[in-house]
Amino acid sequence: MMISIAESFDNVSDLEYILKGKYEKWLILGSNHPVINECYLLESDSNELNFGLGIAVTGTGIMPKILLVENYQTVYIGFDSYIAAVSTIRPSSTIESRLSELDWIFFDMFLLKNGNICVIHEIGAQVFMRDLTKVWSFSKDIVSNWVISEEQGRLSLTQMDTEEIINLSISTGAILAA
Repeated sequence: MMISIAESFDNVSDLEYILKGKYEKWLILGSNHPVINECYLLESDSNELNFGLGIAVTGTGIMPKILLVENYQTVYIGFDSYIAAVSTIRPSSTIESRLSELDWIFFDMFLLKNGNICVIHEIGAQVFMRDLTKVWSFSKDIVSNWVISEEQGRLSLTQMDTEEIINLSISTGAILAA
């Protein structure tokens, strides 16, 4: 199964109209923000996701990223300054979702071999367990590049203004020697 952005909308009401027309149950992440600049409809390439899912973003200029972890039956979505976890298991009366606020604006995320989720944000990184419990957090300065080397247990963040590379332990977030 793959979940991807299928369509974009200018406002929540247009996205809501489409979701109501296609699905009995649906959820729009971020729809309670006071300012919303764009909305996205997410769709699955299989029938396993039998509910509607959308994202409303404030318009930070960074596209949301979707990470489907089938063995957890969960889709993780990074957007604005949040990471969300939405269960893909057939919902009963509600769609199960969790939301965690990041230290800054979302850039990227990766599934680590140990099952944790590594999130890169504007000024650093955070690692979460699959239920979005924070394992560690590191913030310093604006990040311009990042490289994960799981074999070495290292996350390397390049700081934009200084070009300094900060190496962090993926498991603890501790600063490692260069």
